[in-house]
Amino acid sequence: MVRVVDLSKSYRTEASEPIHACDGVDFKMSRGEIVAVTGPSGSGKSTLLHLVGALDTPDAGTIEVAGERITGLKGRRLAEYRRRVGFVFQRFHLLPTLTATDNVIAPLLPYKVGFDKRAKARQLLDAVGLADRADSLPSKLSGGQQQRVAIARALINDPMLVLADEPTGNLDSQTGNDIIELLFGVRDRLGASLMIATHDPSLAARCDRVVRIRDGRIVEDTVSPAAGPVG
Repeated sequence: MVRVVDLSKSYRTEASEPIHACDGVDFKMSRGEIVAVTGPSGSGKSTLLHLVGALDTPDAGTIEVAGERITGLKGRRLAEYRRRVGFVFQRFHLLPTLTATDNVIAPLLPYKVGFDKRAKARQLLDAVGLADRADSLPSKLSGGQQQRVAIARALINDPMLVLADEPTGNLDSQTGNDIIELLFGVRDRLGASLMIATHDPSLAARCDRVVRIRDGRIVEDTVSPAAGPVG
């Protein structure tokens, strides 16, 4: 599903010193696999997800997803690739003036699709336990409810790959566990692959693999003892 070869990305601080967020990363994951990406703050976890999701561009190296080379994609082809990827972020990124339903629909607004957008959004909200809050604004929802809306939004295009960046970071432990169950259900529902950047050791232990990053490099890649069959 995902193949990363010699991927590098650097940023410069205000003092013009380079920070190597990705430094020659080689990485593979299979279809239907759930991979936790762990490491200290600033290690490069989020950068790796952003590069795989084509939210940022690498300085060097290649990324292939489902056999397509995405490094260098532009215009319509880039937009088409992003539509096939679901994103879940720590801070939810919901639009405050839109209802839960309209937030779920938002990624589809520029496009014509062959299904009823609103009906599918409400089905997804029902699937994440928010059927009764479909018309609520984000300000009227708890943090856990907002993250559920964000997950429904990530699934509106039936993605082949879901990238989740600290999805439980702002939530209490019980709500975080509920969000984990929802994310893991994505593989069962869609057969999608999941890459999850996390500081949470209990979440990482439940994934198929744990990839540890330090200073932009992969320093450990292990199969989790709790991992089930992949694919």
